[in-house]
Amino acid sequence: GHPLLSMAAGAVSSLLDIDGTERELNPQTLSFQDFGPGSTPSSACAAGPGALESGAIGSSMLKPQQMSTVLPDDPNAQNAATTSAFWSLKYYQPLFDVDTLQVLNRIKGALLPRPRGVFFELISQNPDLYGPFWISTTLIFSMAITGNLASFFAFKPTVDKPKWTYNFNQLTLAGSVVYSYVSVLPLVLWLLLRYYEASKRLVDILCIYGYTLSIFVPISVLCVLPSETLRWLMVFFGGAVSGIFLLSNLHAHLSDCFPYGEGDAKRKMYILLGGMAAFHMLLLILFKLYFFHYA
Repeated sequence: GHPLLSMAAGAVSSLLDIDGTERELNPQTLSFQDFGPGSTPSSACAAGPGALESGAIGSSMLKPQQMSTVLPDDPNAQNAATTSAFWSLKYYQPLFDVDTLQVLNRIKGALLPRPRGVFFELISQNPDLYGPFWISTTLIFSMAITGNLASFFAFKPTVDKPKWTYNFNQLTLAGSVVYSYVSVLPLVLWLLLRYYEASKRLVDILCIYGYTLSIFVPISVLCVLPSETLRWLMVFFGGAVSGIFLLSNLHAHLSDCFPYGEGDAKRKMYILLGGMAAFHMLLLILFKLYFFHYA
């Protein structure tokens, strides 16, 4: 016969032989291969590529993210991946998930305040506590160090005090004042906003209060200069910039929450903004009298 016809007949015969062999397979000869934790990589590879392509159960090529697709109804796996208790560190991880550029932009927004609550729009998608924490901590150590440094430069020995000594109380006092300002006051304000039906996320308020103090970090360094008039001017300048930044953003939020037609809208706004301004002024007085005042 023709050579091409002979080759085609041979191929058909081979296929028929394979099909007959598969029909003759005895189910009792089939066995499952162990792919458990104790199995070695070589045992997994011993099944050959055909086992992986045929969707063998326990395939070593199945990745963890694929397991969630295969077993979508597993509540334990879903809870472990998507939920975490509020007392765990993982719960607060998104609040510290910011980069240096984001923190610098938010500091710039605090140093150059703009009207109509631009800062709340800036942090609406990703408010953070990373910047507020490090700004507050840096300010605490900066005030303690520069305060003692200025005291050292201004020290004059007397009979009662012949030697200069480091004042550790400044560090503890600065920590108490600053951390209270960035934690207790935002919590009180958040409760008042809820009471007046002008709710704002607590993390947003914590964030803006933390960034409010950013201007006082360089001011604390400049207050080492031996000029009482300059110190007063810098403290009031920092207070004005930080106060405008804080009050303008909260004023924009309250204006959106309280319609102008409401009878006591202005009273609520004045109570909240007046209280914030009073505590901010108190902070400035504490800064000047206890940290930026050197005899």
